[in-house]
Amino acid sequence: MAGFILKARSDKTVEKYYNAFKRWETFAKQDNVCHLPAQPVQVALYLTHILDTGGSGSMVTAAIYGIKWAHSINGFEDPTVNSFVKNLMEAAKRQVRAPRRKKDCVSADMLICLCDIHKDSRDISVVRDLAMIVLCFAGFLRYNELSELRCEDVSFHESCLKLNIRKSKTDQYRLGNEVVIAKGKTVACPYLMLKRFMGLSGATVSSKDYLFKPLFRSKAECKQIYKQKPLSYTRARECVVKRLNEVSKGLDLGLHSLRAGGATEAANGNVNERCWKRHGRWRSDVSKDGYVADSLQNRLEVTKQLGL
Repeated sequence: MAGFILKARSDKTVEKYYNAFKRWETFAKQDNVCHLPAQPVQVALYLTHILDTGGSGSMVTAAIYGIKWAHSINGFEDPTVNSFVKNLMEAAKRQVRAPRRKKDCVSADMLICLCDIHKDSRDISVVRDLAMIVLCFAGFLRYNELSELRCEDVSFHESCLKLNIRKSKTDQYRLGNEVVIAKGKTVACPYLMLKRFMGLSGATVSSKDYLFKPLFRSKAECKQIYKQKPLSYTRARECVVKRLNEVSKGLDLGLHSLRAGGATEAANGNVNERCWKRHGRWRSDVSKDGYVADSLQNRLEVTKQLGL
């Protein structure tokens, strides 16, 4: 039963809550107070300690949700509903903090230029990186969505390719999402680039193997490992950023630059908003709007309509 109760939240969420609760447990044991069930005043003192030692608002929020979660799964009364705790959380949110710096967006022109540089490459490491880049850009893919792709999740059709997204941040009940990507007309076409990569790697659409895996070299030949292991976030970021730096001219880029860049290009191209939102798998307007860096031309349209 305990295993099923833990499955009520995603693995990453459980890990985050567990670590936050363990930090509270360590603090409580130092002061010889009970950590489970906890007294609201002790929790409030712990949150005060976090703020006094320079902790951020996100650390306070994580502590509250971690304590709330632990009490919930153990059937204890929630100490975080206390007014002291609630007011401390609001105080933490109002603290002056450093402005959030988002990564720069990648543009379609940059990707076309990059793919043109490597248009004749037969190196699987290069083609794999390019395939990941154009897929994330065109499919608005988060990295966890890309890393979980299996070969059998890909299907090629006359005018498009389809990706079956098994696991997504906004699909907690694993209902699945289908992303369709049209066949392009440039060297950065995701359809042709993915076919090129799968041809070099020997992957087939009937295989259950991960689509993107780590590589190894044997006698000057580069291959994907045989073990069923997806490419790690750290290694993928290292490879992708290295490729993008060939054409980025000093921009601050990361893996999320691809999803944000694709979303920005499509939004500034005035595509149908409902289809755009569905393609990006956003649940709310607040989430989707955070991805778009509006073009200067579109921003100027606001004051142009004032008739001054």
